[in-house]
Order: sequence, then structure tokens, then C-alpha cells
Amino acid sequence: MKLDFGNINDTHLKIGSVFFLYGNFKRTFDVFCDFISEKIKYKYYEASLTVNFCSINECEKIINNQCDLFGNNINIFCIKNIEDNHIEKLSHFFTSINCIFILESGDYKKSKSITDNFTRDKNIYAVPSFKNDSTIISLCKLFLPQKNAIPLYQDIVKIINNTDEELISLFKKISLLISSGDEKLLKEYITYKNSFTQNLDFIPFARYLMKLALKEKIFEKKQTFVSNDLSKKSVIEKLLQAEINQKVGTPVTKNILNKI
Repeated sequence: MKLDFGNINDTHLKIGSVFFLYGNFKRTFDVFCDFISEKIKYKYYEASLTVNFCSINECEKIINNQCDLFGNNINIFCIKNIEDNHIEKLSHFFTSINCIFILESGDYKKSKSITDNFTRDKNIYAVPSFKNDSTIISLCKLFLPQKNAIPLYQDIVKIINNTDEELISLFKKISLLISSGDEKLLKEYITYKNSFTQNLDFIPFARYLMKLALKEKIFEKKQTFVSNDLSKKSVIEKLLQAEINQKVGTPVTKNILNKI
């Protein structure tokens, strides 16, 4: 059954749970595995916990080699690239003792059937993870449940959309700042993340713009982090030429990059 990140609560965090992330926003998988692992470790503090990032075949070997099926060990299996031809094996895995599964869909064309199956299966939590602001806000609700936090969530949306920082790192930093109770530090961090390009030198800034331009062309999503129109024709070529000119020609200021 479908379940947004923001609606996941303690009742879903239990032995035997199966989470299936589907969609084109793959950055959520690692941070979600980390979140679930920490919650399960806290909830079942008397048990021994093992987190396995593995393939389907590796998962099968681990399950088949378990000696103590009724022991005090909990296994969390984090498996990427789930496709239609894996459904039979997975159905067998789900009967294993003391296991939790966190799965991520693979190639869209090769995982349509299993996605359809899992979104309708009442025993599986199918979590949509798409490259849109709704997914990020839903993540914020899960990781940073705060009252009147929409402005904070909107700031985080902007940061995530326009930086490549790992989400585990980002959410842990913000969580620590929130728990410290120092609103000034939190505001300073968000301001820094939203304005760090001002501190970049010419060549790092040019390369950063090229990376954003490539992301815009590949994912067809407008980059709002900088004022440049990165959808313009030949923008990448112009940025490359600007870097070359900076290296071998007369040095110029960063202002020229804002006019490309």
C-alpha cells in the first residue's frame, strides 16, 4: 500500500516490515535506510542489529546461512535495483524470521509490474520518491517533525534541489542544530547553504554552474539556486571557454559568469 515518507510512524517500524521506495529520486534510499536502522536500534535495544546493504543474490546467501533463526538478532536488508523478475525471490525472503526489508525500484521499464504489485499489497509499504518538492517536504516531516515548520522545510527544499550534499549529512546537521535550540545557528547554516556561491573562486564557480546546467538539461528541472539562465543554448560551452580563458588568458571577475 502507498505510504508517504511523512506519514511513516512507530506502528510501521517493526520486525517484518517491508518498505519499497519507487520513483526517480534515488537520493532518498541511503538516508531512509539510516533513519530506519536508528529507529529499530532504539526500539529493539535489547536485540543485536545487523544492517546489510546487498544485492538480491547476496541477500539470499545471508538468509540461507542464518544459523540461529530464532535468536536475538535482527537483520535489516537494504537492496537497490529491484526489478520485475525479483518478485518470486522476494516473496520467499519476506517469510524470514527477524528481518526488515528496505527496497528500491530499479530501471523504470524493468520494475513497472513489481511497483504496481507492491503499491497494492497491503503488507508492503510502498513509498513514492520522485524528484519534486512534495517528496522533499514529506522527508522533512519524517526526519524533522516540527510545529509551524513549513518555512524551514521550504529552505531545505531549496538546499536539496541545488546542492549535491548527501542527505544523511544534511539532515543530521539540521537535526543537531534544531536540538541545540539555537535558532541563530540554524539560520546562519541555512543562509550559508543558500549563499555559498558568493565565496567560490572563479573556476570552482564556473564548474558549479556547469554541473547545474547539466542537471537542468538531463532532468529538465529549472535550477533556481543561481540567477543564471542555464537553459540557454551553448551555456556549457561558454562556461568551459570562460574557464579556459581564466587559466590561460587575462583573469576576469566572477561577474562575467553571471552574464553567460
